[in-house]
Amino acid sequence: MRLAILFLILVFLIDMLGLYIGSYRLSFYDVALHFSGGFFVAMFFTHYFKNLNPGNPGTPKLKKMFIIISAVIFVGVIWEISEYIATELFSNYLYEKYRIVCCIGNLDDTISDLGIDILGAIIFSLLAPIIRYKD
Repeated sequence: MRLAILFLILVFLIDMLGLYIGSYRLSFYDVALHFSGGFFVAMFFTHYFKNLNPGNPGTPKLKKMFIIISAVIFVGVIWEISEYIATELFSNYLYEKYRIVCCIGNLDDTISDLGIDILGAIIFSLLAPIIRYKD
């Protein structure tokens, strides 16, 4: 779990740095951050749910995968809502003070961001049994 938290903090810091230096003009930057965010949130919740009910190892793998991906979708939606709120409340201030263009794109951007989050979670869910992820 510590590894997942460390990487999530790193993804957040890279996101903030990119916001400050304007890296969002590069198309792959946002995609890479959302993919790695979905991947590491899935890693976090895999470990969290494993420790939540260790006495019930009989949960089907497809059900576990669905729960993990649902948790990633929840976090992704909360992230997109926070981007919207940040845009509404702080975008003028951030632009005037720091010349930072903040934060959210259009609906297509939001949907693609959520799709990339889900893709990261699916890739982790498929790789986790192969790499035998343990924290």
